[in-house]
Amino acid sequence: MLRRLHATIFAVLFLALFVANTFLIGSVFFGGVLLALYLGAFGWELGGIITKSEKAVLRWWLGIWVLLSILLTVLTASYYLWAITATMVHIVILLTPPILLVAARKTAHRSLFAHAHNLWKEKRHRVPNTVWIVAAGSLLLLSLLFSVLGAHPVTDAVRSVWERLPESVFLLLLLSTALVFALLWRGRERALSLVLLSVLLFAAISVAAIVFPLGFGFDSFIHKATEAHLAEFGTITPKPFYYIGQYALVLLAHHGFLIPIDLADTFLVPVLTALLLPMAWYFAAAHIVRKKSVAMLTLSGMFLLPLSSFIVTTPQGLANLWTLLLILASIPYLLEHEHPRLRVLALGAIATLLIHPIAGIPTLLYFMFLATDPSRTNPRTPTTNRIVRILLISFASIVLPLSFAVNAFISGQSLGIDLAALNPLTWFSNLNLTVFFESRFDPLLDIVYLYGLNAMLVLVILATFAWFEYRKELSRRFRAILLMVMALAINYFIMSGALEFTFLIDYERANYAARLLPLIGLFLTPYVILGLGHLFMNIKTQPVILRGGALVLLVAIATSSVYMAYPRRDAYETSRGFNVSQADIDAVHLVESLAGPQPYLALANQSVSAAAISEIGFQYFEDLFFYPIPTGGALYEVFLQMNEQPSRETAKQALNLVPQHGDVNRLYFLVNNYWWQAPRIIETAKTTADDWRSVGEEGQVYVFEYLFDY
Repeated sequence: MLRRLHATIFAVLFLALFVANTFLIGSVFFGGVLLALYLGAFGWELGGIITKSEKAVLRWWLGIWVLLSILLTVLTASYYLWAITATMVHIVILLTPPILLVAARKTAHRSLFAHAHNLWKEKRHRVPNTVWIVAAGSLLLLSLLFSVLGAHPVTDAVRSVWERLPESVFLLLLLSTALVFALLWRGRERALSLVLLSVLLFAAISVAAIVFPLGFGFDSFIHKATEAHLAEFGTITPKPFYYIGQYALVLLAHHGFLIPIDLADTFLVPVLTALLLPMAWYFAAAHIVRKKSVAMLTLSGMFLLPLSSFIVTTPQGLANLWTLLLILASIPYLLEHEHPRLRVLALGAIATLLIHPIAGIPTLLYFMFLATDPSRTNPRTPTTNRIVRILLISFASIVLPLSFAVNAFISGQSLGIDLAALNPLTWFSNLNLTVFFESRFDPLLDIVYLYGLNAMLVLVILATFAWFEYRKELSRRFRAILLMVMALAINYFIMSGALEFTFLIDYERANYAARLLPLIGLFLTPYVILGLGHLFMNIKTQPVILRGGALVLLVAIATSSVYMAYPRRDAYETSRGFNVSQADIDAVHLVESLAGPQPYLALANQSVSAAAISEIGFQYFEDLFFYPIPTGGALYEVFLQMNEQPSRETAKQALNLVPQHGDVNRLYFLVNNYWWQAPRIIETAKTTADDWRSVGEEGQVYVFEYLFDY
């Protein structure tokens, strides 16, 4: 009765504050506090409903993850049936407390407040002063790191975030990682260590979000513009069949808790990753290695994962996070038939599919492998079970190439197929598991790339070692994970060799296949945890010098992983893309002012096109966007021709692509000065254009105007 009273009082108080802030106060800060309370308190309640066998903190992350999965599923259904409006979001939030209170009636778990009270009253082991000093030192270093990042905003065009940051960033990151990993090595103050690790992980994956105030990447601008459109109108035409899961969470934060679209989108994936992944990893590791101190130490293995998936909010990145959380959540079920049960895992798989199909389809198939495991199927129908299993494995091995082929057929896009590439030698060469070892006579950089370009190989070696050591125990229990890794590998080989994405520009055609490699790494995570646990149990019995050496190696790998997660410009690699700059935004507004009320087309690179989407929104002439995206479209081909030789004939060719081209007689050609042929292009365009201007210091972007009379 006391537990229910606590929960009821909090629910009533929360609803009153929510209504007051939504309709009267309108505070963004207070909205953020309410969002934290909403996820924390009701995630706790839902976690207690889902599983009773886990310790309180370990089921907390599970409750938050499932709550978010339910919310994005409900709002996605609302989008397809009607729209995602502010009213719909308010209804969902207002219904959450009473539904959870009713569902929690039959459970005996303590309320969050009762648990906090018991923690305060219970006898606790004395934390040594050294631990407090190390914790305080790590917090100080992380605070300094955030301060340095915030003091160096980048608004001009650069290829890499590291170009504009001082070297002190790496020193602060290295030292704070060393202190946090030292606490993980101790393995006792687990709650404190998890909090510090979450802050460290957030610092590692939020560099771009903090340093680039105008936005980072290209895809994020499209998604933010779509979310802004949905926030205003509730729907968009035509309705896309994917990405809505991410949009639903952003709109939940925006409509429900008044957080601006740009802020909610920018930090969605970094915050959720830092909040949920450390607890989820420890949750799984505690079941796999069965020794809490070793499970804590395996948390350093998170930095072995492909962190680039989580540095910017995109549907693919969010879906990758949901995939990893589902894999980690399934570990108790795989090992001991414990909670969470299949219906909870099914919800996570469906939510992943609603976020992005490239991760969602494999995740749904993984759930099917769990549900059809031979040890859990009907023993009276062995033949039927075997046939279903074989068909499922066969389908899983070709599902992604098949889905692209179907999508290309429906949408009318060109998709080439090279059957000659389907041979084992080509498959093996595409895997590219060769050991990378080079020297550019830069010791620190050589060490970073020695790990960075062998990261996938390291994961495979760790996973193979774990499988070999524990194959008798795991051959049956981890069968679904192993099958999924093999199926994804076959999908990757087919997509990277046999499929030719001719509707994309040349250098982007390998992108879809490349997205499967991080997924393979994520499905290897349980084996990686097991392999690390085995190694750490042996290392902890070794002399101090060896343990210290292992800790130094872990810190070096983690720092290298953070560096490799972002686009780079160094002696080894030069990123192809530039970020959106203030000059790009100014150029977009200049074009708008020059055109006035008249319709126009613009030829520009992806950065300027992203700025146009962000600042102006979506403007189409039927199916033709007014800037040259996508890069595989006809307008982008004309843009490339214009870069080769600016001319009025090429400009007119672009206008002829407009369905009603007689009504559009203005074309603007924008040239960024960082293009290696920019001087030649600019001087040639000056002789062919009707007018030209430049924006930014020293002419960062040139705008050329072409006018035609029809």
